[in-house]
Order: sequence, then structure tokens, then C-alpha cells
Amino acid sequence: MHDDFKLEEAQELILKNTSVLDIEYLPLLESCGRILAEDLTANEDLPAYRQSAVDGYALSDGLAALHTSFTITGHLALGDYPVLALQKGEAIGVFTGGAIPPGTQAVVPHEKTTINGSMLSILETAKPDNNIKQQGEDFTAGSILLQQGTRLDPGCIALLSAFAFTLVPVYRRPRVAVLGLGKNVVPCHLYPAAGQTRDTNGPLLTALVEQEGGILIASELVGKYDIADLMSLLAKLLTEADLLITTGGTYSEGENESRLLMESLGAKILYWEVTIQPGSHNGAARFDSVLLHSLSGNPAACAVGYQLLVAPSLRAMQGMNPYPLRVQAKCVNGFPKKTGTRRFVRGHASYTSKGWEVEVLPGQKPSMLRSLLNCNALIDLPAANPPLEAGAAVNIILLNNDGIS
Repeated sequence: MHDDFKLEEAQELILKNTSVLDIEYLPLLESCGRILAEDLTANEDLPAYRQSAVDGYALSDGLAALHTSFTITGHLALGDYPVLALQKGEAIGVFTGGAIPPGTQAVVPHEKTTINGSMLSILETAKPDNNIKQQGEDFTAGSILLQQGTRLDPGCIALLSAFAFTLVPVYRRPRVAVLGLGKNVVPCHLYPAAGQTRDTNGPLLTALVEQEGGILIASELVGKYDIADLMSLLAKLLTEADLLITTGGTYSEGENESRLLMESLGAKILYWEVTIQPGSHNGAARFDSVLLHSLSGNPAACAVGYQLLVAPSLRAMQGMNPYPLRVQAKCVNGFPKKTGTRRFVRGHASYTSKGWEVEVLPGQKPSMLRSLLNCNALIDLPAANPPLEAGAAVNIILLNNDGIS
């Protein structure tokens, strides 16, 4: 295995070692936000019959001229299903969403009519099929309603309810464990002693994993464990998790604690060292069916490594397009550093009347949290890129966009 993998090489290895998770069936109202595991098709037409699109009158014929008169034969209530056809010169009152009689040529809104006794006169020229919802005009029986890989949103829930789907096939949510290897890191709720620092990567990754549809089953710091207890904890986590993330311990005086830990478990190393900044010491391994990701202990580098390497595997586990959307944007404020290794700069992107724009966020050091605030994009700067001038065109990765392509 060679060192210094390109990002795309690492991503390819991750996806080759990622399996789609099992399918589970959820009640419809519990499935919003989940990823559909199968194509779902219409079992009937929608609408199931011709309906009125307005409150008004169903007309039989004679639609070409204003002030055409019709004889009102009655009024249909919602829920009525007429079987007798309208005859020439007849009209019948209808409500929005109500069934219309056979022979109906158009529906005219009640405000576009005048009534004199049982006679109806129309105040507009009615055209054939005006204000009629045709049978199957939304979906026809047998057509695909939603495709596998769709993230179910409120519109999807409404559609499935129209076809009486009570249980929905979705992919099981990935179970993720996080292990912080920095021995000077203490839980975020504690007051750190001199030389210690509060854990921010655990809460950061918890939020990112849940945003991607995963479930955090454990977040542990190794400082309180001796080696025997640590190995026991890892053995337990590897039986429960689909994916394990370690942070920190990626490089210390020429040794790589996270890699040594994975090798001691008997995991197969997939890659190590990725030629990107920040977070070049990222790595990954596989133990049975569990993916193990090693990320930097610096919070910004940890976040970048997660977005580029961990998030694609979580999406693939749920049957989604693993890759986020890339677009070209104008950098509104520039970046003063020349790029040695390929660099991912944290930014905030917005779509304007002139197209995509991105702002370089302050605090770009890997150890700083500031650049993660309001961050919704990564600016992909190639190796040996000169300082970025304001107004320059750049390629950006849009974060948390469900792999839209």
C-alpha cells in the first residue's frame, strides 16, 4: 500500500468497502426524514375519478358563447358519486374536489354565473375541460411515485397517504461510535485542569452524524481507560456499530496511535495519509463489516475530514448518492495564502441573482472553531494555487444537500 492517497482514491476505497444497510418498515408518520429503500408505485389513479377544481356548476355543452343558458338540475354534495350523465343544456351544482357527472364538458365558478330561478347563465366563455381535475392527471396506476434513495419529506408523506401506504420501506439508520484518542481531552461539561482541553469533536461529530441520518450509539474518551479496558470497549463497540470514528492520535512523534490501534484489532487498513489540508493524517480501515475512520483531533480538520470521507460512507449505507453537490461560485473576499497541498477552505455559500457566491469564513487554522460557524460549503483549492483574489471563480462543495446531482 502506498502512502499519500489522493482524496478521490480514498473515497473510492471507502465506497468499495461500504455496504447498504438492511431495510426496515416504519409507520408512515414516523418515516419523515428517512431514506426510501424501494421504488413505490401507484396502485390506482390519482384522482381516482373526474373532479371539480372549483365551487360552481358542471356544464354539459354549449360552451362557446357568453350568456349561454342552462337548466339547473340540482346540486351535488361532497361525497356524492353521480352516475347519470348531464344532458344537453343541463347544469348541476358541484363543490371543489367533488365528483362530476358523466357528460360534463366544463365547470364554471359560481362567481362567473347568474341565476334566475332554475336557469343559469354563464358570464365567461367556458372552454372544454375548464376547472376539471381529470382522472389520473396527478399519477396513473402503475406509475412510480417515489424512487429508491429519496429522502422522505412532508410532501412525500402526503403523497403516500393518498395511496394508503401505512408502512414504508426505509434503510436502517447507521449506528456510529466515536472514540476520542487525545489523552489530554476531558468531557465538555468538566472544568479542564492545566494542560487539558474540553472535548468538542465528540459533540461536533454527534451533530454531524445525526444530520446525516445516523444514530450515535457511543462517544467515549480514552483518557480514563487502560489498554485492557480500551480493547474491551472496542470489542463491544465493533459488535454494535456500523461505523466507528476515532479523533486525535493521528500523528505523534512519528507514530500514529489510531493506526496502531486499528492494526492491533486486526482491522484491514484501506488507506492512510490523504494529500489534503487540513487533515492530511486521515485514515480508514475495515473490521468485518464495520468501517473505521480516523480523523484529526483539530476540530476544523476533523470537520473537513468528516465531510469528505465519513459522510459519503454514511450516505452510501442508506442507498443515497454519496457525493455532495459541486458548483462553481464567485469568491467574494479571497484567501491570502498560497496553497501547497490541495486545501479545503471553510466558507458560506449563497445563491444570488448573479449565481453562486461564497465567502471565506474567518479562523481558517485547523485548530480553530470559528470557521465552522455558518459553514455550508468547502472551497476546493488545488495544489500550488496562488493566493485567492476577491471575485475569483472557485469550485465549492455544498454541504448537507443530500447528494443532489
